[in-house]
Amino acid sequence: MDLINDFKNLATSDVFIKDTKEIVLQELFFEPTEQMFTIVPGIKGGQQVAAMRGFEYVTKASEGCGGNGISPTFPAFSQKWNPKLAEVKIEYCYSDFENSFLQWGLMNGYQRKDLTGTELAVFIQHLISKAMALDMQRIVLMGDEDIANQDILTDEAGKAQFYNIIDKGLIPTLQYLKTLPEFAESFFPLAKNTGLVADQMNLSDTEGLDIYEQLVVDTYEFDGDILLSSNKLYKNYVKWLKRPGGVIMDVKSTQSGLTGAEIDGQTIMPLVNYDRWRKNDFTIPAVGGGNTIHLPHFSLFTRKEFLQVGVDDTASLENITLEYMGGKEETFWIKANYMLDFKMVNPYAFKAAL
Repeated sequence: MDLINDFKNLATSDVFIKDTKEIVLQELFFEPTEQMFTIVPGIKGGQQVAAMRGFEYVTKASEGCGGNGISPTFPAFSQKWNPKLAEVKIEYCYSDFENSFLQWGLMNGYQRKDLTGTELAVFIQHLISKAMALDMQRIVLMGDEDIANQDILTDEAGKAQFYNIIDKGLIPTLQYLKTLPEFAESFFPLAKNTGLVADQMNLSDTEGLDIYEQLVVDTYEFDGDILLSSNKLYKNYVKWLKRPGGVIMDVKSTQSGLTGAEIDGQTIMPLVNYDRWRKNDFTIPAVGGGNTIHLPHFSLFTRKEFLQVGVDDTASLENITLEYMGGKEETFWIKANYMLDFKMVNPYAFKAAL
């Protein structure tokens, strides 16, 4: 294994850089992000995003010749795309990079002597795409340019840089809409978002069921097609389904787990990483002692087409570069960037528990 020369060869290979860009684009903008959001390519700063509610009361009995027309008011919620540059700079010293590559190789069935430039190329592509995909989901869900001033992070100095890239992600957007009287009826209170951690995590047997019923079963104003949920809330609902008195009591479901749980025909999509990020990055001291997690639970019922992730895909990842710095401190650099924004384009059709 000639790690340095293999790395240098990849760094100057146009084919490798092109292939890496395509792999990262697919992982970043489509799988699995598009399961939760609608990807909108080709956005530009300042481009209008106008969400239109449907209007009605335009049909009446014919008045024969003549008669007056009707000019309905377009109730728009106007926004503009404001993509921000998300930058990736991965730096490894030689020993750390070598150990990571060897560990990856062992986990994938390779022996040290079998690791060549081909395997190194796959390792780098995997390293970049997986890390960037997780980061992008976190930013789109919880990004907020003003997060450092809200006293909700475990470490503002260290963590804010990973959240303050875009104006507002999904959760901060919902928090903002919740302050507007116009959307008051779109929200249901989630009592377990307050209190100390032990109380926040102590969900009643029907906590998930009660929330999902309010969001989906008791919604008549629009037809949704996606129900997002924090993971613990989802697991609470699944446990209820399998308890005596629930609807699923077979041994196989208990042993193998229950996937694709539904409520009123709507499949629930749990966001596993949301809970982990909240626990790690948003557990803060509570007034009077103890700790509390900032918004550990949430659920949102809407249409996926209204949750849009805007990307400037033509300009994204154009500068993927690999660089080896020799000398006293041998260092491997992997660099890339992309343009990103999020918009909830129709806030007139959603119900949320927050």
